Amino acid sequence: MRQLVLAAFACVLTLSATAEANIAGHWTFEAVVEADCSFGGTAHLERTSETTFKGELTARQSCPELPEDYLVRQDCQASLSGNQLSVRCRIVEFINGFDSEFYFPDNFTLTIESAARMHGALVSAGRTRPAEWVRDEGGIS
Repeated sequence: MRQLVLAAFACVLTLSATAEANIAGHWTFEAVVEADCSFGGTAHLERTSETTFKGELTARQSCPELPEDYLVRQDCQASLSGNQLSVRCRIVEFINGFDSEFYFPDNFTLTIESAARMHGALVSAGRTRPAEWVRDEGGIS
């Protein structure tokens, strides 16, 4: 019985530490989109309240069958619930690649593992794909 109580207490401490991780600052991310394509970029999050963030991300998608690589700047809003982060973005600018009605905003649903790593899914155009965010060098601000 004592072992069960200690295990439950350790689980609560882990969840509490994860939920309180400082996720503001710079990140790099990547997701698996298509077999021959690469997708990744950088993001910056700023805390606006106890459970909300605003930010910007720049995503690069490169596929051999596309005529050019996409580099897209997006504004984002994020909301925190426990150790879950929901990031919702809107396209601001196509830095490279033509404006396309087929390039959708890059939204993420992430689980916070620590102040240095989040994992979950890229949710775009109705599809869900595995994604990971890792802390950029010196990224806590």
